[in-house]
This record gives sequence, structure tokens and C-alpha cells, in this order.
Amino acid sequence: MLGSTAVDYVLARRIADSENQHQRRVMFAISMVMNFGVLGFFKYFNFFTDSFATLLNTAGIHGVPVTVLQVVLPPGISFYTFQEVAYIVDVYRRKMEPSRNFVDYGLFISLFPHLIAGPIQRPSHLLPQVQLPRTYDDRKFFDGLMLIASGLFRKCVIADHCALLANAAFDGALGHNVFAVLIGVTAFSWQIYGDFSGYSDIARGSAQLLGFHFMVNFRQPYFATSLQDFWRRWHVSLSTWLRDYLYIGLGGNRAGTVRTYMNLMATMLLGGLWHGANWTFVIWGGIHGGWLALERLISGTKSPEVRLGPLWRPVTLLIVGLAWVFFRARSVTEAFHFLSGLGIFEWRPAYASAIVLLAVLSLLVILVDRRLNQAREEYVFENGPFPVALGAALLFVFLIATYGANQANAFIYFQF
Repeated sequence: MLGSTAVDYVLARRIADSENQHQRRVMFAISMVMNFGVLGFFKYFNFFTDSFATLLNTAGIHGVPVTVLQVVLPPGISFYTFQEVAYIVDVYRRKMEPSRNFVDYGLFISLFPHLIAGPIQRPSHLLPQVQLPRTYDDRKFFDGLMLIASGLFRKCVIADHCALLANAAFDGALGHNVFAVLIGVTAFSWQIYGDFSGYSDIARGSAQLLGFHFMVNFRQPYFATSLQDFWRRWHVSLSTWLRDYLYIGLGGNRAGTVRTYMNLMATMLLGGLWHGANWTFVIWGGIHGGWLALERLISGTKSPEVRLGPLWRPVTLLIVGLAWVFFRARSVTEAFHFLSGLGIFEWRPAYASAIVLLAVLSLLVILVDRRLNQAREEYVFENGPFPVALGAALLFVFLIATYGANQANAFIYFQF
């Protein structure tokens, strides 16, 4: 991280100061090769060598030595690499001035709340905050504490309880039938949402205590009316990064209908591969890319929710749930085996308690999200009376202390 930060700091200044377009392109290319080269080596070297070996075996070629390196993935490399790339691209496009202070730029990259699992901060949003003096505001400090409390509630109460059900379903402990599949998909859907939105809230709250404002990373995604709307609400920092620096860079929707569909698919496939070196993530990205293209094909120039109507919402949730199966499974074979349970009907008494637990957890999240969605707030009861907000914070603390699952479940996005 220190090496790439130092190189990008120097290159950005030279790109901004140069009027020679060829020199600017060369320095830009050096930065891109360095950032994606380091990311690719640490994250994908073994993935591609394993895939190459499998391809050779399939073709009947055996005995070819394949090198596998046991390298340790640097923490947060995916997130700070994307942040550095965004900075270099914005400077190259002359959308912002580079930092002239290495300490400021280094803090922008390495600020600890977002370092391990995001949100991916836009240079134009965070860097000026680093460069300017920060002041104390008691209400913003309280809002930061509220974010931390709500994030711990989402993680310790919602995600960790749902993890117990999701793990049991995907590991086969709940059986192999349609009810186990439905319980597993629903539980994991809530688990990954509570886990990652919880981490994002904790990160945003921690930053706010230090005087920094981080962008909102989740906007009640399961209220989405289409998959396009889902990606406006889910992991907003990544989805907007993919849109602005990859999709638009590939040509966006400016080069005709077929090229637009290809760009959508390429963006989502690469977005899936960014999550991890496994074909399950590629399939996850392919499902999203294919469905986004289908929505655009059906709805034309209108938003899908306008053309397709309210019935598209449950269809969207169904596609999201299907894609989560591949995201959660350890292999493609495991994912298809899990889904094959949809054709088997077998009721077990244990399913009743699992369904009741999921219903209660779902209701808790929906009540909080509904409030945030209707009031368009960044924090729970942000626009309400302070005593009500304080009461909500104390309720979060009580629920965490009383109903925390007490499981050693690391944040899911720590692995990326």
C-alpha cells in the first residue's frame, strides 16, 4: 500500500503538470499497470493457474507442472486499489487537482475506517475533507455513534443469527429440499445485507467521530423495484465506481444497443471477479449482467419499474436471491447441488422455528429500513426529535447486548 501510494502520488502530480498528451498517457498507463498488476498477482494468480491446469486436464494433457504460490492477500487491497485508480483517472481527466501534500494523500488512501472493506471513497469527496481543517459538532458526533450502534445491531443481531440458518442450509444440516433452499437463500440474503451494511455503518460512524463524512453505501436495496434500481441501492460506492470508471470507460450506452449489452455484461462479470478468484463470483456477475441487459431490452429507454410495473419487484428479488446462491457457495458444483433441492418437497418440524426466526429478523430490518427509506435519512431518526433518536440508540444497544448471536463470524467483505 505504501509503495503504490507513493508512486501514484508522484505520477498524479506529473500527469496534472504535463501538457504533453503522450507523456500523460504513458504515466497513466504506468499507474494502471502497477495498480491492477499488483492486485491481479496477489488476488488472481492461483485462480488462473488452477483454471489453466483444469483446462489442460479436460483437453487430455496431463503432467504439465503448474506453479501455485502460497501468497498472503494484503488486507483491503481491492478497496484501496480502486480508490487509487479513481484518483488517477480523475486527475488524468482533469476533473480534480492532485494533492500536493504526501501526508494528505496518504491519509486519503489509508484512513482506517474504510481501509479493510470500504466504502470506496471518491477522491473528490474525501480528499478535500482531508486537506481542510475539521471542527467538532456534537450532533454529528452523536449521529456517528448512532451509525456505529445501528451497524452493530445489523451485524450482531441480524447477520449473525441469519448466518446460523444460512450455514445450516448450505452445509446440508437442514436437509436437501425446497424448504431448505428457501430458508437458506432468505437467511443469506439478510445475512450479507446486515453484515455489509452493518460494517459500512460502523465505518461511516467511526469516520464521523473523526470529523470525516463517508458516502452512504446502502439505500434499502430490498425495496428495489428493478435490478437497475437494486444497484442504485446496493454497495453504492462499488456500483457507481463500476459505472463511472468501467462501464462508461467501455463506451456505456453511446455505441449502440448491442455494444451497450456487451458493456453491461463485461462490467458485471468483472465486478463479480473483483469479489474473488472463483467461478461462482463470475456466474454471480453474469446473472446480474444478463438480467440488467434483459431489463433494458424490455423497457427500452424508460426505467424498468415504469414500463414493467409493480410485479417486477418480486421478480427482482427472485433473481437477486438466485444470484446469492452462487455468491455463497464454495463451488459451482455445490451451488447447483443446493438448487437441485427445489424439486424435492419434504417438510420437517424444525423448519417452523427457522421460519419464525427469519420472520422476526426480517421485520426488525424492514422497520428500520422503511423509516430510512421514507424519511430519506442517513441516520435513524436523523430528522426526528433528539429524545426519540437517543431512545432508538439505547434500543439498539439493548438488542445487541441481549440478542447478539455471540458467534465468531468475521465480516463477509473482509475476504475481498
